[in-house]
Amino acid sequence: MKVIVLGGAGHIGSGAVRQLVKRAPNAEVVIADKNLDGAKDLAKELGGKTSAKSVDANNPKSLIEVMKGADVAVSTIGPFYVYGAKILRAAISAKTNFVDIDDDYDGTKDCLDLNEEARKAGITAIVGMGLTPGLTNIMAKYGAEKLDKVDEIHTAWAWTGIDPTIGPAIVAHYYHACTGKVPTYRDGKWVDIPSLSEPEIVDFPSPLGRIEVSNVGHPEPVTIPRYIKGVKVVTNKGAIWPEYPFRDMTKVFADMGWSGLKEITIKGVSMPVRDILVALTLAMGELAPPETVEALTKSALEKIGEEYLMGVGARSEVRGISKGKRTRFAYGTAWRSAIDSTAIPAAIGALMVARGAIKERGVFAPEGVVDSKAFLKEISKDIEIWETKEEIL
Repeated sequence: MKVIVLGGAGHIGSGAVRQLVKRAPNAEVVIADKNLDGAKDLAKELGGKTSAKSVDANNPKSLIEVMKGADVAVSTIGPFYVYGAKILRAAISAKTNFVDIDDDYDGTKDCLDLNEEARKAGITAIVGMGLTPGLTNIMAKYGAEKLDKVDEIHTAWAWTGIDPTIGPAIVAHYYHACTGKVPTYRDGKWVDIPSLSEPEIVDFPSPLGRIEVSNVGHPEPVTIPRYIKGVKVVTNKGAIWPEYPFRDMTKVFADMGWSGLKEITIKGVSMPVRDILVALTLAMGELAPPETVEALTKSALEKIGEEYLMGVGARSEVRGISKGKRTRFAYGTAWRSAIDSTAIPAAIGALMVARGAIKERGVFAPEGVVDSKAFLKEISKDIEIWETKEEIL
C-alpha cells in the first residue's frame, strides 16, 4: 500500500503521517511538501517505509507526478478555498484516490462539482475528512440512522487559539469562515446569513464545558442535507478560546471588512488585508506585553486545564422522531490535541479507501460514503466519543 501525504511536513500533515505509520506500519508513506528539508527530517525520524518528495501545490504537473501510482493521496494543504479543488483536479488527472481535510464551505462546493469527473476517472474522493467537518458529519449520520425521521442537525466546534504551532493556513481559514455572509440550511433550503450571528451557548464534553459559539462558514450545512434525507435545518457554529481577545477582535475585524480578501497598499506593496491579519495573529505572542499573554493563558488554564490548553471540541446534535416520540441524540468529543483530532479521522478515512472498504466512485462528503458505525468504532480507540439521548417536547 502506498499513501501520499500532501503538506506532510506541516502542522496537520505531520500528524496525519504519524497516524498512518502507526495504523499501517507496512505501508509506504510518502511525505510530499514544498519544505523538502522538513519532509526529510520527518521521514528520518519515523524511519521504516517513509520517504520525502518535493511538491509544488501551485504546479498541477508537480501534483500529478507525486500522486501517480499511489493507492490514496491525503491533502492537508490549505487554505482549501484556494487549493481544495486545484489539488483534487490533479488527483483526478493522476487517477488516484483522494482524501482531504477541506474545512472551507466554498472549497467544498467546488470539489463536489467535480463528482462526475472523479467518477469517470474511477476514483473515490472524500473531502472534509477531519474533525470538523469529518467527525462532526459522521456523528450526525450515526444519530440520524437511529431516528425514524430527521428534522434538525446542529454541529459546533471550539478550537484553541493558543497552540504555538498553528500555521497561517489555519488562521486564514478561521478569518474566511467569519467573513461576510455564510451558508446555512433552513426550512429545507440553503440560505446565506451573516457570519458570527445568532450566538448561543452549547455544552461540550468536559473539561471544555459551556462555550458561546456563533454561525460560521463551514461545510457541514453545505453537505449534510445532500445525504441525510428529510432534514430541514442544518447549522454549524464555532468559537476560538480564550474568548477574549479572539471572539471580540474577530467580530470587529469582520464588521469592518478587515477579514476579507480586498487588497490594500502599504508602502507601495499591495496585499489582501486578510494576510495582514493572519501575520498579526501569528505574531500576537511576540507583540502583546508579556503580562497580557500570561493573563490570557491563565484564564484558559483555569477553565480547561493545562492538558487541554492546545485542544479542541466538537459536537453534533440530531433531532427528530424515534418510535413516535420527539428525540434528541447528541455526540461530542473534547481532545487534548487539535492536531491529532484532525489527523486521526483523515488517516482512518484514507486507510478505509486504500483497503477497499469504500468502493463508491466520485466525490463525497464523509457522511455520504463512510460507514458511521465502523468509523466510530475505530476512532473510539483513540478519541472518546460522548453520547446522550433524551426525549424532547
